[in-house]
Order: sequence, then C-alpha cells, then structure tokens
Amino acid sequence: MRELANAPWSAAHELGYISYYPNRFVQAHIKLNHHLIGFEFEPGVVRVQLDTGPTLDRIIRSGSFYFVPAGTKVEVRKEHICENLLITLDPQVCERLIPGLSLLPMLENVESDVISKLAFDFRRALLAGLLLPNVVPNLVDALLVSLRQRISGPGPQNAPIGISPNRIKRALDFIEENYAANVSVEDIASAVGGISVFHFAHVFRTAIGRAPYRCVVERKLHQARILLSETSDDIANVAYVAGFASQAHMTETFSRRIGVTPAQFRRISYTQLVAALPSL
Repeated sequence: MRELANAPWSAAHELGYISYYPNRFVQAHIKLNHHLIGFEFEPGVVRVQLDTGPTLDRIIRSGSFYFVPAGTKVEVRKEHICENLLITLDPQVCERLIPGLSLLPMLENVESDVISKLAFDFRRALLAGLLLPNVVPNLVDALLVSLRQRISGPGPQNAPIGISPNRIKRALDFIEENYAANVSVEDIASAVGGISVFHFAHVFRTAIGRAPYRCVVERKLHQARILLSETSDDIANVAYVAGFASQAHMTETFSRRIGVTPAQFRRISYTQLVAALPSL
C-alpha cells in the first residue's frame, strides 16, 4: 500500500485515517485490511480489478464516493488528474457500529449533496489552513449514515450513461493535452469523434457529473495549484501558463472555486500543512 501511504496530508480519525491526494497517483496493487472510502473531486476513467475478477474501465463521477470492503484485493490505475480523499475504517469497530457493513459489496459513484458539500468544505478549510476539529468527524459520520442506509435497502440506481468509458477517456485526454488553449466544447466533441456537439455535452455531463467546459476550467485550476506550490513563478506567469486570460481572471476563478486566493494558497504548502495540522 506504499503508493497510497505517500499522501501530502494524512490524519487519524476515530475509526481510521483520512488522506488527501491533490494530484494523481499512477497505480496501486493492494489487499485492503480496512474498509476503504474514496471521495472523488475530479472525474475520470479508472482501470480496476477486484480480487480475481475481470479488469474493467470504470467511469468516475465528480463529487461521488465509492466503498470497498476490507479483505478485497484491488488493482487500480488512474491516468488522469485524480484529486481525492481516501478514508479508512477499522472493520471490527465498524461492525459493532453498523452490523453487516463487512458484507456490503463494492459501491461506486454514490452521490449525496450533503457528503459532497462536506468534502468540498473539508478541502477549502485544508487548503486555507483552517481545518477545524469537527470537519473530518462530520464528514465520516455522514459517510457512515449513507453506508448504513445502503445496508437497510438498495440506493437509487444510476441512469444509463449513453457513452463508453473509452470515449470519456478520449475527451479527458484531449482536455489534458489542450487545457491551456482556448478549448471549446466543439473541439472536445470533435476529438471524441462520431457524435454531435449537443449529444456529447449531454452524455458527458450525465456520465461524469460535470460539463465539458467545467472540466477545462478545473484542469486550469489544478495546474495553477501545482505551479503555485512547486515553483516560485510570479502569479501573473502562473495564470498565463495555466491558460487563464489574465491574473485577475485566475484570481477570481480560484477564489470562487477553491475558496482562497492564489496568494493565500501559495503561503500554505502541503509540506507546511503536514507540519502544522494536528492529528484529529
């Protein structure tokens, strides 16, 4: 589990650990000793094998979470940006709290407005260096409530997606290669091929929970965060390299979507977070 252990920020909570991964990891092959919950800030396509089953490409929806029970062997490969939270749960303690949780099968793309808000609030507080003691427990409690509901009855079924993981991957590959340019929805649809712009925009958003243009903006923001934390480039140059029209445009978008300004973000590096924030 070495790849998953090298998180820029990690802390204990009452039932396990929570880790924040701002960037991608390429591949992990592990046998879970704990239940695992992952919350996905970014959409994508992930290649997954569970135990000895087939290797499948799975579409990840932004703002969703998945659950994998303890004892599962998992091999996962992510090729795109995969900003996420990973939360481990002690299976013995959880079984006393939620009988039957260990028998719950893998869940994926579970959506909850409450959990999504709590997760994004967590990220905003973490990146601003203002993580209060109740933020993580509230998020874990909400996830446990959702899992308890899944045991008592099946959750709502996801609607048919109408687009293959391969086409989603093509779209995300194109965004990855061209986000700094003035990319339009028409450009992305053309790169996917064989689909009208209107239909592509609809099925893309249905599949991953985010409009194509929003993905482009979020990729610019992600690159800006990398440059702000890993280089000393001035903020105007960061805005230019990340593909924003101006420093003012990046600052406004950064503040609205991330919750802090680029200058504030730069003052709080991930290394500082590890040293400054106590275990929860």
